[in-house]
Parts: sequence; C-alpha cells; structure tokens
Amino acid sequence: MSMGAIKSGMGVDATALGGSEYICSGLGELSSEAATAPLRTEKDSAYPVDTGPAVAQLLRRFNGDRRSIPVSFRELVPWIKVGERGTHYLHSYPAKLLPQIAHFFLASKLLASRDDVVLDPFAGAGTVPLEAVLSGRRAIHADVNPLAKLITTTKVARLDDEAIAAAASTIRHAFSRIRARSKPDVVNLDHWYDEATIRALVRLRAAIDQVADAHLRPLLQTTFSATARKVSHADPRFSVPVRRHDKGEVRSRNVLETFIQGLEVNRQRFRELDRLLPAGVPVRIDCAGDDARSLKGADGNPLADGSVGLVLTSPPYAGAQKYVRATSLSLGWLGLAGSRGLTALERRTIGREHFPKADVLTRPQTGIPEAEQLLEVISNKNALRAAICANYLVEMRSALCESVRVLKQGGYMVLVIGDNTVCGQRFPSSEYLRFILEEMGMETKLVVIDDIRSRGLITRRAATAGVIVSEWVLVLRKASQTR
Repeated sequence: MSMGAIKSGMGVDATALGGSEYICSGLGELSSEAATAPLRTEKDSAYPVDTGPAVAQLLRRFNGDRRSIPVSFRELVPWIKVGERGTHYLHSYPAKLLPQIAHFFLASKLLASRDDVVLDPFAGAGTVPLEAVLSGRRAIHADVNPLAKLITTTKVARLDDEAIAAAASTIRHAFSRIRARSKPDVVNLDHWYDEATIRALVRLRAAIDQVADAHLRPLLQTTFSATARKVSHADPRFSVPVRRHDKGEVRSRNVLETFIQGLEVNRQRFRELDRLLPAGVPVRIDCAGDDARSLKGADGNPLADGSVGLVLTSPPYAGAQKYVRATSLSLGWLGLAGSRGLTALERRTIGREHFPKADVLTRPQTGIPEAEQLLEVISNKNALRAAICANYLVEMRSALCESVRVLKQGGYMVLVIGDNTVCGQRFPSSEYLRFILEEMGMETKLVVIDDIRSRGLITRRAATAGVIVSEWVLVLRKASQTR
C-alpha cells in the first residue's frame, strides 16, 4: 500500500464508537459462537468480561470505510478502574502503556487463543506481560533496559506473604547494625542526594543483601529502587530527573521507613496479584533478551519462527523519551549501569537522542519516500533531529521484521504508537511503521486513536519537539505468506 493510501486510511472518523450493542460477525474465519464465547467467567477474576464482541465491531467498522476510529479504552474497559490492579504500579517507568489497552485485546479470543504465546519486544515496565499472565497465557518479553526487565519479572512473581513480612524484619534489624560506607556509581550522586541520605541508602542496600531468600531479591531490589528515587532531590512529577525547586532543598526523609512502607504497600499488591492470577494455571513468562532486533529463546538461540501467536507492544518514540536518563538513578543504585555505563546502554536503545557528529552527517536512508522528504525539511532546521528520526525508522524496521518473523501465520500484531512533533513538523510514526509492516506483507485490520490523559508522554522540548496527545493503535495480521 502507498503512503497516500495509508494517510487516507489514518484519517480520524469523527463519529464516536456508539451504542452498547456489539456486532459479532464479519470476521471471516471465526464463527459468531467463537466471537462471543467468554474467555473467563469466574467471579472477581482478572478477566471478567469477554471483549470479543467489541473487538469484532471495531474490526467490521474499520473494514467498511478504512478510516481510523476514535475510542476511549478507559470507557471500553470500565471494569478496570483508575488506580491499583495487581502489581501494575509496583514501580514508576516513563511512557507506561495504559493497562486497559492491553487488557482490551487480551480479553478476547479473536486475536489470540488462550494457548497462544504473547510477545512484547519493548516490554518497559511489563504492562503487557502482566496482563498476558493474568489472562492465563504465556508471556515473552524483551527490553534493552535492565531495570525494565527487573520490574517485569518481579511483577509476575508468586511471593509468599509471610516471607515478605519476615524480610522486612530482617532488613530493619540489619540496618541498625550495618556500617557500610562504599558509595555506588550513581551519575551526579551528590547533586541528587545529601550526604546523610547517601549513607542511609548505602546501609539499606547492604541490609537487603542480608535476606537469604533469593525469590524475594527482585522485589526487594525493585522496592529499593523506588525508595532511592523517592528520597532524592528529583521532582516526582517528572519521569526524567529534574531537581526540585521548592525552597531549594528537599526535607530529609527517613530512608529506612520509606523503604519499609513501600515494601508493605508492595506486599498488599502481591496479595491482590495472587487473588487475580488464574487458579491452577502456572505463571509462564520468559525473557527473549535485550534487543527487539534479535529475539532469543530460553536456550540462547534465536526465538523460533512462527512461535508467537500475538505481538502486543508499545515501541519507543523517535527522540521523545529519555528512557535511560529517566532510570539513571535506579540503574546506578542497583549496580545495573553506573555513570560510565549509561552511554553504552543508550547506544543500544532505539529512539535515542545522542549520535556522533559523523552519524549526523551521514543520515541513513529509511526506505520510506515521504519520510525522506520530511527528514530533509527537518534537517534544514536541525540535522541532529533528522538523524535521530532516520535512525529510529531504520532500527524500528529491523525490530518489526524480527517480530513478524516470530509471529505465526495468521497471527496478529497490536502496535501502540504516538505521533510526535519534530522541529515544528508532525512526525507521523504511526503511518511510517504501518508502511514498513505492510511492505513486509502484514495486513492492516484496524486503526483506532485514543487521547492521552496522563503526563507520561508530555515531552515538550522548547524548540524541537511538542506534546504527544494521542496514541494510535494499529492491528495488523500476518498473511499466509510474507515478504
């Protein structure tokens, strides 16, 4: 399909999704009985409603006029309230995917059966893997950021409630007698913490090491990471560390009590997770490595062709989120990436902002004619921004090709992406990524658009970027044969 045809199809249909009667026909291979069969019906389960009829109506409507449909996933999934749900809020993370989006597509058997494997190659804080596990499916995740992988694996763990309480007691006792002094390699450590807080965090980290239960280690590390950010001078309103300006300094907090309180809140979250997890169904989750362009199986070999039933992901944005910088304090305190390792980590991150001057001058070709025209306009204003966007599209092509490879024939891909503004120009990532996928033989089955209400994607940069206000959700299907 040409970019012109894609642009026409991406035009927003002004008619809102209306009515409570959902249409369950028009899906070809699936019968109306399959479309309406409940995924799970247990009272108070994590998936109390089958969204198949709603998905079917959207698919049919898009198939009718090929125009994108405005929706509100919060209204489509009203049984998930704003606030806690299992362990979704275990740890903050930039540009987190709205849980209702993942839930909406996983609460249906139209796009993936209960036996299908669900892949998120850009898992971030683990929203998709957690929802996939809650639906009773096996989840596979990948992410270049080691903090993201830690959060994701922690979120889906089955942990003993009494063991968490015992760990809190052990840490409290150990903290009172440990005199550890060695400072960690945290970028600009003295800028973000006062000396007393640094000493307390060093002691707390050493006290956590006294807990012998290895199953609890990820939870303790994740809670420690959140504590380290909370007691810092960083403004909690922003994902990227920005020093607070209220009265010049932050009032010192009790580091140990902040951690203990956070651990108790997390203990309650894991109680809720245990209640929501499907009874008798083991938690099945695997990490496919740290590079969406080279997914790995458990044996370290490439993930098998056609082994995934559904790809559901929200890939990074072109220079709109500073993922590594946003997590730099946690990465340093956990020993995952010190101040000298952040640059190397960013170089492996798709959507990064920093490039050597030689790479800026030799901007790669994207293979998308209309993108090339826009990049030329951007380059005349800011060559670096043009290089960021061009490299993003090239690297995303490689990542999408890998996802298509592991997706089974007839399988679906759900892609959640926002269009940002670069040097005053709209950069339509959604159109470009759709173009790339259709070149690979993927068939667009649905395009919807949802407004962003949280501050997570508010990334205005004075001269070169604007606020991302909407997310495009693309649903594509892998044909019997792909190119």
